[in-house]
Formats: sequence, structure tokens, C-alpha cells
Amino acid sequence: MNKRKLFQWAVLGYMMLTGMTACSSDDDTTDIPDDGVKVRRITITQTDDAAARQMLTRSTLVESDGLTASWTAGDGLTYCNLSRTNPMNYEIYTGPLTAASTASTSQFTGNVTCNAGDYLAVVYPAATFVTNESYTISLSGQDGTLGTLATNYHYVYGKAYVTSVTDNTANATMEKMKSLLTVCKFSFVDKTTGAAIPIKTLAISYGGSGSDARTYPQTATVTLNSNGILEQSAVHAAGTASTSSLLVDCSVAFSLPSEGLGEVFVALLPTSGQRTFNFTVANSSGTYTGTAKATLVEGEYIVATGLKLTKNN
Repeated sequence: MNKRKLFQWAVLGYMMLTGMTACSSDDDTTDIPDDGVKVRRITITQTDDAAARQMLTRSTLVESDGLTASWTAGDGLTYCNLSRTNPMNYEIYTGPLTAASTASTSQFTGNVTCNAGDYLAVVYPAATFVTNESYTISLSGQDGTLGTLATNYHYVYGKAYVTSVTDNTANATMEKMKSLLTVCKFSFVDKTTGAAIPIKTLAISYGGSGSDARTYPQTATVTLNSNGILEQSAVHAAGTASTSSLLVDCSVAFSLPSEGLGEVFVALLPTSGQRTFNFTVANSSGTYTGTAKATLVEGEYIVATGLKLTKNN
């Protein structure tokens, strides 16, 4: 009996010792050295120069002797800390930012997890980051209006550098942001009659005989980290292979004329050189098809009006 009690006490003592060791081990794993990374209220200041004013690098687009862009106070952006992940669960640091003023150049503010010396991705429109290496943008769902394009498809990217911090605040600077896509303005005429073609739907695809012929990417990937944080100039949108054309459905546009829009605005991917594009316009009178060649450069505004299409019998 006594031996049995001694054995029980021995087991209990072992369990207590094991429990104490486990607790100590847990404490050790959660005791991460404080390197100054914490949530701070940040102010990001853009650099404004002549080149920045010529590029489509802001949220609101207005056509007036070309295309001009400006920020509107309250515009929502997203940041992602390119320099850090949470060492406990590999969670990335990302969250919302807000444009502070209505102007051609605005500061951005928000609560950001960072420290001095960190690099931040700043993107518009607001995006979802799954990792701090890349994010995905969508080109599908466009309705041909400049307002919808500016709000949902005018993808802009910037790389900010955190220059200084206090206990609760941070300051960062960022060169002019870059537009990742090309904004195009299209209108079409009947090749035979010269009459304007109202646009209810517009299908766009690549021409030629390549593997992507008769298709157009519905999404694109923007890579930010590739064996190191990329310079802003090296960040581009790369289209994801698709099996269908890009459909611009003008029938969902607000106050659409019954016959269709006379001209449409579409955000398209830049090209590495000249490419052939297929166009199919549909309205209540039928369908019209044709092709055109163009080189698309990111951040530029392309006016392609009066393109000639042939009516299908």
C-alpha cells in the first residue's frame, strides 16, 4: 500500500514537473524581442512633379482636352507592409488607407503596422492581399463609363518608405504612383455606311494566331516581391490566361440611351509591342466586327474613335 502511494506521488510529481516545463516552453515561444514594430498612425506624402501630373495616377478621371486625374478626400486605398510578416503565424500586415484631400496630389493616412525603414505597397482601388508578394486585379465587369472605370478599374500602385516614427505616429514618403493599365476610349462606325454604331456590348480579344488569340485576360497578377522587394518601376500587371473575350456590358450603365452608348472607356493591359485586337459590338440592330492594331503603354490614355466595323449578316 505504501509503495503504491509512493508510486502515485512520483507520477504526480512527474506530471507537475512536465506541466511546469511545458508552461515555461510556451512562455519562451511567445516572448518575441520588441524591435519597435507596432501599429502607428501614418501620414504618407506623395512627391509631385511635372511627370506625375502627366500620368494617370489618381482616382478621379475627367475628360477635358485629354484625360486628367485627381484624388477625392475619402478615397479608399490599401497598404501592405512589404518588409514584414508576423513571425508567429506568418500573417501579413495590411489594412486601409484614406486620401486626406481633394486635389491632384494628396497625403494618405491610416493605422499601419510598421517601423522606420519599412517599405509599404500602396494600392488603389482598395485590394485584398493574401501574401505580401503579390495581389490580383480584375478587368471583368466594366460597363464602358468613365465613372465606373475610375472607381473600380483605374489600378494605381505606389511604394512608400517609412522615414521616421514616434511611439504612436509614422511618416512616409512616396514617389509618384504609377497606373498599371491603359485607359482607352473607343467609338465605332459602320464600314459601309459610315454611320455611328451605338454600343450595348463590346467584346475585346487579342487577334493574330498566338495561343491567346480570341481571348483576353479577365484578371492579372501584380508581383511586388521577387527575391527581394521590387522597385516601383519594375512592378507591372501580368494577365492571367483566359478562354473568353473581355465583355464590356454597357446595358448596365446608368442612364444608358436606348440604342446604346456612342463611345466607351475601357481599362486594358499594356502590351510589350504592337498587337492586333478584335472588336465585336452588339446592339438592337445586330452585331459588328473588326480589328485594329495598337501598342498600349501603362499610364497612357489612348483615343481610338471612329474604328470601322463590318455588320454581320
